[in-house]
Amino acid sequence: MNLIDIIILSVLCFFAVKGLVRGLVNEASSMAGLLLGGWLAYRFHPLLSVPIKSALHLPAHLSSFLAFIIILLITGICAHIVGNVITAALKLVMLGSLNRLGGLLIGAVEGALLLCMVFSIAASGFMPEQIRNKIRSTESANLLAQTGDHFLSEWRDAKGQKK
Repeated sequence: MNLIDIIILSVLCFFAVKGLVRGLVNEASSMAGLLLGGWLAYRFHPLLSVPIKSALHLPAHLSSFLAFIIILLITGICAHIVGNVITAALKLVMLGSLNRLGGLLIGAVEGALLLCMVFSIAASGFMPEQIRNKIRSTESANLLAQTGDHFLSEWRDAKGQKK
């Protein structure tokens, strides 16, 4: 087990515990935010990377990565707020243990999806070769990157069909 495996395991555990604490409803809204955020980030990060590159004088690969993360985070925060508002409005009452178990499962899946997106972008052609090689050499990171590539290719195909 190398450092990347430890980071992956830590992220998955963090998201699982977060899901356990927050419960099913809030985690479902967070998952929706992650999926929507991933799609928006994939689609619009090239547009946002241009002003980031000129404002912060960063290399193209860093400004693209930063743009992707910014869009993903902003969408996730908005989804979190919407989830809290919906939960408060509905005053949802569920069995505590069932709510927490569902939250744990959705939280772990959410963490895996986030890792898929991050490793897919980190293994992209515009990233430095050293980073791509490190991801390819770690079995779990490579699997997550390939899964993220699959999601992104589905979004890419859907994007191409709309034109």
